[in-house]
Amino acid sequence: MHKSLQSRILLYSILIASAPVLILGVISYDSQRSLLEKEANNSLNAGSMNIVNETYSYLNERISDMKLMSRNPVIMDSHASKEEKSVELNKFIDAKGDYYGVLNLDLEGNVMVDTSNKMMGDNLAKTIWFKEAMEGHEFLSDLYKTRAYSEPIIVLSSPVHDVTGKLIGVVSPAFRLEGLWEMMEKKANDISDKYSVDFFMMNEAGTIISKKHPPGVLPDSPLDEMGLTKGNLLEASLSDELYSAENGEKIYSIQPVHAEVQTENKWFVVVGADKKQVFQPLNDLLTRYLTIYSIVFVFIILAVYLLTKSIVRPVQDLVEATEDFIAGKEFTASGNRSFEEMEKLNVAFQDMMETIEDREKEIVRTEKLKYVGQLAAGVAHEIRNPLTTIKGFFQLLKSGDHDKKVIKKYSDIMLLEVDRVNAFVTQLLDLAKPHQLEWGNLDLRDFLDEILDTYTSSVQSYHVKFINGVTKSVFVYTDRNRLRQVLLNVLNNSCEAFNSSGTIELQQTADSHHVKLMIKDDGKGISPENLKNIGMPFYTTKADGNGLGVATCIQIMEELKGKFQIESIYSEGTKVTLIIPTTNRLIK
Repeated sequence: MHKSLQSRILLYSILIASAPVLILGVISYDSQRSLLEKEANNSLNAGSMNIVNETYSYLNERISDMKLMSRNPVIMDSHASKEEKSVELNKFIDAKGDYYGVLNLDLEGNVMVDTSNKMMGDNLAKTIWFKEAMEGHEFLSDLYKTRAYSEPIIVLSSPVHDVTGKLIGVVSPAFRLEGLWEMMEKKANDISDKYSVDFFMMNEAGTIISKKHPPGVLPDSPLDEMGLTKGNLLEASLSDELYSAENGEKIYSIQPVHAEVQTENKWFVVVGADKKQVFQPLNDLLTRYLTIYSIVFVFIILAVYLLTKSIVRPVQDLVEATEDFIAGKEFTASGNRSFEEMEKLNVAFQDMMETIEDREKEIVRTEKLKYVGQLAAGVAHEIRNPLTTIKGFFQLLKSGDHDKKVIKKYSDIMLLEVDRVNAFVTQLLDLAKPHQLEWGNLDLRDFLDEILDTYTSSVQSYHVKFINGVTKSVFVYTDRNRLRQVLLNVLNNSCEAFNSSGTIELQQTADSHHVKLMIKDDGKGISPENLKNIGMPFYTTKADGNGLGVATCIQIMEELKGKFQIESIYSEGTKVTLIIPTTNRLIK
């Protein structure tokens, strides 16, 4: 992958050009994210602190009212009648207007005065706020639902002492939540003009006061929904960091509410916002960054592509010209002069190719002379012996009178020598002169069976065992007689490689265009020194050979558009592979 020069330049250029843009985008995005997170953190925390401060003031006003009630002279007078105390408490409620009612209880917890006339005679001795008041504590309760009021109430309680300091009862006002809700809503609206917020009060038990959930209290704890427990509620309230809900949809600022009196549970103001709304500007920014980055990236790719094309095109022209030269065509330098180095490279290649052509011509001329010399030496050697024999017998015949029997004997020997010269010349012509081939489809299995049937009956193969592994029909496209000539020559060479007896095995493999026919023997093999010279005309290791057999086989397989390959290990055997076409598409 990315092996071409253009693809590599393109890749590296894109990386180099786009990396700074990407890094700057990431840095800028992180910076903007930090600013937005800080802004949301400050906004929600500041808003929740404003609500906490207002809530603190609101509760302290109620506590101050309760203290005034407990110190009213009539309430402190143990001899004052219930009617007189009721009149005083009603005056107070009418003046303040933020209370459902006020109770005055005796030391046993019995309701002696009730401004709402709904709980007269009830005994509230078991309530926590009564018990705390009897112990001398001013107390703020959690939310309660009672039969006397349709809405939940928060109860305050304070001990009542007479002028001598003796405890004579308890005063307990229940104030309205509407005022608290309205105050919280007003402050919440000031938090942000960019997104809406949820706000409520909640104690550590999970009881919640919310304007959005009339009558103002949720019976089920929202702690699970917020992903909070009592422990981490307290922990979250001590941190200035926003708390993120486990579901990832909300963020909260949680602040504790401090009261001047004892409370049943600690209270907290919670201000929450939807994360999507808070970070919508960030998402918009990310979209803009991605759009800009995509546009820049496309322009970078286009610019780099055009740049690499202008750089690489001359190199590609040079490569194509070199490949043409290798294929035998004339080398033509590229006319593209895009840069100075490329022009110098073209000139250098031109000079190099001219030098190579000159050296190739010299090598070819030298090789021709070499092979002409070898051929001349081989022909002289092969023809000289028969001519010497013929010359000798002619001299014998010329030297005196001979009877017909002697003349016939000498004539027969001279004719055999002439036939020997003729056979050599014929074999030499086979090597040098291409034949007119008769192409056709041939079933290799049947063809081999036919050759082996004929060959195994010959004298030289009586000591050889043949294993024919070609058992399935496979068709090749070739000249039957020329292929037969090659196979017989290979089989002869294999048989002659055995000292006494041996095995010749035939196997074949095929692909879509060729068949590989392998002839393997376990004879004496060929030494590495001799193997590298096999196929050269007139090179032979046989005492009576002329070195044209393998050379002729190689020539014939080239004519048949195939290949002749030979492998051998000395003292182990030899394998000859014939690669034969299966289709006429390869025949030109």
